[in-house]
Amino acid sequence: MLGRKSGQLQMVMIDMESFVPEKHLLREINRHIDFEFIYDATAPYYSKIGRPSVDPVCMMKMLLVGYLYGVKSERRLVEEVTLNIGYRWFCGFELTDKIPDHSLFSQNRRRRFTDSSIFNEIFNHVVRECVRQGIVSGENVVSDGSFIPANVSASSIEETERVIEKSTVRYMEELDEELRGQPGYKEPTPTPEKKTIVKSITDTECGYISQENKKGLGYLTEMTVETGSGIVLGVDCYPANQRESSIILEHIGRIKRETGVSIDKLGLDAGYDVGAVHRGLEILGVTGYVSCIEFSGDVVKRGLSYHAESDYFECESGKRLDFIKLVYKKSTQNYYRLYRMAKCDRKLCQSCEKWGHCAFSFGDSRINVSAFYPSFHRNRTRYETPAYKAMKRLRGIWAEGTFAVLKREHNLAKATKRGLQRVKEECLLSALALNLKRIVKALNKPQTVPEATVFGFFLPFWSYIIRTWRQGKQSNSPFVNTSNIFYPP
Repeated sequence: MLGRKSGQLQMVMIDMESFVPEKHLLREINRHIDFEFIYDATAPYYSKIGRPSVDPVCMMKMLLVGYLYGVKSERRLVEEVTLNIGYRWFCGFELTDKIPDHSLFSQNRRRRFTDSSIFNEIFNHVVRECVRQGIVSGENVVSDGSFIPANVSASSIEETERVIEKSTVRYMEELDEELRGQPGYKEPTPTPEKKTIVKSITDTECGYISQENKKGLGYLTEMTVETGSGIVLGVDCYPANQRESSIILEHIGRIKRETGVSIDKLGLDAGYDVGAVHRGLEILGVTGYVSCIEFSGDVVKRGLSYHAESDYFECESGKRLDFIKLVYKKSTQNYYRLYRMAKCDRKLCQSCEKWGHCAFSFGDSRINVSAFYPSFHRNRTRYETPAYKAMKRLRGIWAEGTFAVLKREHNLAKATKRGLQRVKEECLLSALALNLKRIVKALNKPQTVPEATVFGFFLPFWSYIIRTWRQGKQSNSPFVNTSNIFYPP
């Protein structure tokens, strides 16, 4: 018999939560994460009088749904939340509630959260909760930067020539103070330089990068990941023309201050192999495992050995070069440590058969190395150790793997907004969405059986197999007699 719906209206009572599967991601997030803290974080941005606003927790959860499920457009996000019962339930909307218009997000960015750090505060709060619950230890951490293409068209790019002041890179205030206390220190003198600047007229805050594998206008996002749980500990965003080595110390210092994570070991790639970075990490109390660059003018390759305990170099003939003072080179805007041989030994060098092989300059027995060479050397001694190889492997898994997941699944393949503040918001929400998934995975991880218990359980079985194999071997049989093998209860 042909069936047909009557179309009669019915009055029913619906429990929206019953439509959400027990193991659904949103249900797991709602079970483990308490979003009530958002009220306190956003309270300073709302007036105490006037009409009530849209619930800030509902607004934040809507944004998280977009980044959790790769919904790039906020217009489409409103449609998805309207149609999907699970999204409605997670965001706190009843079945009869009208979902706020997509302009809610843009108006809040433009009027209420302009140049605010609200998204950074929410991100840091979640990281601090991970520390409190023991998900994050900070023992092994890796950092890396990634290029995010800007939301600009090729027709908006323009080139202009400007005169800029080239000056010394400032890594960290503590490093500058340490340099000022060294003999021979001179205040840097910026020099004017004409440079071609590539900019976009639609997004003036992005930067231009031209490298072998990446080229164009965009932003550089720096992230730090804890390898035990995969939790992203910190996110920063800069124009793409910034060097990763010049921002890492400020990035790590901010993480330690704002989240309270005690970072022990940090793995970095060769782009961070700078003396100032090595010394800065030591000041921050972090042991750096940085991949080493093969420099063409490496003095150690030319036969000189460095004695860290007394801070001097020794040539192959046994002559000693002591640290004299700092040297400032205006051409490179950098400081170097000058090591020189005693006056009585300089003339002997010219008659030495290895004179042409040594790394001496200007006909004198002296060498210039990094201003923070002792720290630079200490990182070299960790190179290719088992601990370094372990950190290198972790960096390949968690740093590069995290960026791959963020770009593939969480809307970070390309910036959809314009301006440094807006792009940083995207990076924070993308990393926060990934953190929520990894928090759920960490809290739902089943208790593992201790290795000794597992071994003890299977020990009778394996001992019986080995005993039977030996008996078969003793009977001169080319094969183990398996007819008598049985599995013990």
